[in-house]
Amino acid sequence: IGQAQATALLERVVALQRVAPGYLFVGPDGTGKALAANGFAQLLLQPVGISMTDADGAVLARRIRDRNHPDLLWVEPTYLHQGNLLTPAQAAEAGLKRKSPPRIRLPQIRDIARFLSRPPLEASRAVVVIEQAERMAEAAANGLLKTLEEPGQATVILMAPDQQMLLPTLISRCQTIPFRRLN
Repeated sequence: IGQAQATALLERVVALQRVAPGYLFVGPDGTGKALAANGFAQLLLQPVGISMTDADGAVLARRIRDRNHPDLLWVEPTYLHQGNLLTPAQAAEAGLKRKSPPRIRLPQIRDIARFLSRPPLEASRAVVVIEQAERMAEAAANGLLKTLEEPGQATVILMAPDQQMLLPTLISRCQTIPFRRLN
């Protein structure tokens, strides 16, 4: 809602079959970046001959929403606790209180590289979504560069409130999709 330009750009690249290896969804929190990433992932992972309005399309949408598709990897910042990576929800569930914000860490970037090293299982491409990319540790950001240069049969979507918070080398390897504040 209210992001007609972003939606039109994403739909057009899929229709023209000119999907870039990397996208940067930039805009303030609450503008629909995650929802757009969900919808874009549906378009990219949709098998040929499946309409998003039929039952198979509804199943695909549910699998993507539940992060239960073999060709989708959704990455969010984590805390490091006793050698384990915990999402903020897992940390809260475990009763851990942290002073520093969660980060996207190098082991997560290595997981992305492993995920993308195999061919897609159900779709024609794999999709990786990285939430809060501005919280990426510098080593992780540098590790992501190679993946963005040669993602194979994949698309990587970074989401951040402001592109100035990311390394310029990451920005240069992505197509920027602006999300405007809603009126």
